[in-house]
Amino acid sequence: MSEQAVEEALNEPLLIASPYCQALKELRSQPEHVLKEVGDQWCTPDNIFWGINAMFGPLVLDLFSDGHNSKCAAFYTAEDNALTQDWSARLAELNGAAFANPPYSRPAKHGDQYVTGMPYIMKHVSEMREKGGRYVFLIKAATSELWWPDDADHVAFIRGRIGFDLPAWFVPANEKQVPTGAFFAGAVAVFDKNWRGPAMSYINRNELEAHGDAFLAQIRKEAERLLPQMKQPDAIKPSQKTPAVEPELPLAQHDILAKSGIEVWGCIRAAFGDKAAYTFNESKYAHVWAADSVEAPDTVAVPIDVIARAKKIIRDNLVSKGVSQWLIQQPFEGGIAPPDIVERLERVAEEAIEDYGMTMTSFLDAMNSIDREHWNNIRHLRAKLAEYREQREIAA
Repeated sequence: MSEQAVEEALNEPLLIASPYCQALKELRSQPEHVLKEVGDQWCTPDNIFWGINAMFGPLVLDLFSDGHNSKCAAFYTAEDNALTQDWSARLAELNGAAFANPPYSRPAKHGDQYVTGMPYIMKHVSEMREKGGRYVFLIKAATSELWWPDDADHVAFIRGRIGFDLPAWFVPANEKQVPTGAFFAGAVAVFDKNWRGPAMSYINRNELEAHGDAFLAQIRKEAERLLPQMKQPDAIKPSQKTPAVEPELPLAQHDILAKSGIEVWGCIRAAFGDKAAYTFNESKYAHVWAADSVEAPDTVAVPIDVIARAKKIIRDNLVSKGVSQWLIQQPFEGGIAPPDIVERLERVAEEAIEDYGMTMTSFLDAMNSIDREHWNNIRHLRAKLAEYREQREIAA
């Protein structure tokens, strides 16, 4: 390096990381973690992202990434501070749309510039919208929040709560630090002044995941086609014995659910995570486990926390499906139940089944006896369910 270059480097101002970035760095470097520390670092599941990409993409710029969980080749990290960046100009270079699963931390500044805070994130996206480009945000379906984007050009409410993935740096401190279910009802907000579609729509979470899985399957197929064939397999000699053929098992997650049933699907997700596709051995393990007993398998070794997670995944799916099918039969303005009612009923159903031993059928019977005026208040719902249980116990 020349003396002039050295002098210029020494004269460069020293960049001091924001307290928010410093706290994140310290958290990632810890040897172990607890779930409450994850905060706003939960990651978007791959099939949810690719489902959104199929609907509103191509998504080419991830606005809020930790550098390891980016869904796009181009991204901003907390150190880049997306709120100081010109998203519109970057999209003009990339020829696509931007994606965001934004952080929900309290507003925090570094100098005169905000680093976090949903009101300020929404303000910046509105400014970028005016400059041009499409910005696709996966957000909580929290329409009562002050930051809720009333100026979004389109909002697609997702029916069914979304579970998010742990960041790659998370190391559980103990066996209790394992997420056991979905977190919140979601919505996809689209900011695009050239949008010409409806202002609002609904999509089922399972449908969104299926779209994502289909998109991922196409990506894998194309990748296999483009990979150079490194070596042709040798011809099988007549003297060689043909190895035993393993039974065919579904590997794609949506195929496992459709062909093998909810118990196998719950077992494989609990054991190996929420992936678009699994290996043959992973699928075989889940099929053997489910065929034996989800709760008390003898033929395969399954950790207690994984069994608990499988039971939770299976129950949550049954609850979500049962509540959704029941709500379809109820009259609502526009023909679709509001997301907050869906989430409220799913939560109360989970409590009724897990805490009080009710079946889905008995829960829905109880709901048929509860006036709709109580559906908007979770405390009223809980009280009415308690009355229903007491009446059934007296009758018995």
